[in-house]
Amino acid sequence: MLTRNLLLMAGMLLAAALGALLRPTHYLADELPAIDLERMVPKTVGLWREETNTIAQVVNPQQTEMLQKLYSQTLSRVYIDPAGYRVMLSVAYGKNQSDDLQLHKPEICYPAQGFTLLDKQPIALNMDAQQIPAIRLQTTLGRRVEPVTYWTVVGEYGITSGLEKKWVEWQYALDRRIPDGMLVRVSSVDEDTGRAFEKHREFASALRAALAWDVRQRFLGKPLQGG
Repeated sequence: MLTRNLLLMAGMLLAAALGALLRPTHYLADELPAIDLERMVPKTVGLWREETNTIAQVVNPQQTEMLQKLYSQTLSRVYIDPAGYRVMLSVAYGKNQSDDLQLHKPEICYPAQGFTLLDKQPIALNMDAQQIPAIRLQTTLGRRVEPVTYWTVVGEYGITSGLEKKWVEWQYALDRRIPDGMLVRVSSVDEDTGRAFEKHREFASALRAALAWDVRQRFLGKPLQGG
């Protein structure tokens, strides 16, 4: 019994030592150019332009106090195309993607605001020159039907699941770095979900083209395959 207890104690001490050894100590964001969402996201995106006078409401995932705790920066805008179609863009950026401070997914945030989540589908979002992993949601609030397309970037990588997030965090932890994260959400109030998702794709493609080349990967990420 004494030998077993000693082995257990030794195992616990070894686990604690390894945890301390691999505990991240500095932020990946400090090695990269600073994020400035207001400056980096153009107000004209292809044929889309920002609409400042609109009744469309961009859903905020948390209250102001929680937003300030979770995210370093947030950006919310409404864009309109020449045909009068509106999309709502929401970008949340967090310097620290630890377990306590991490991006909150729309499939959690929307129901917290009273929406009903009808469907969730992982997709490969075709941005013409690039495909990225993304998620499509169908949500409703009373008569308001709001299809949502969003994608998440942790560090350098686009992810769609908690398992992928943990894998990316572990890779950075090996270098004792804490990754940053960004969640980009495009939505519209539209009962025609097929049309809405195609408009989201068109806007996302235009956004990719409008972003400066040196910050594009921060917003879109790269595939996990091949690192």
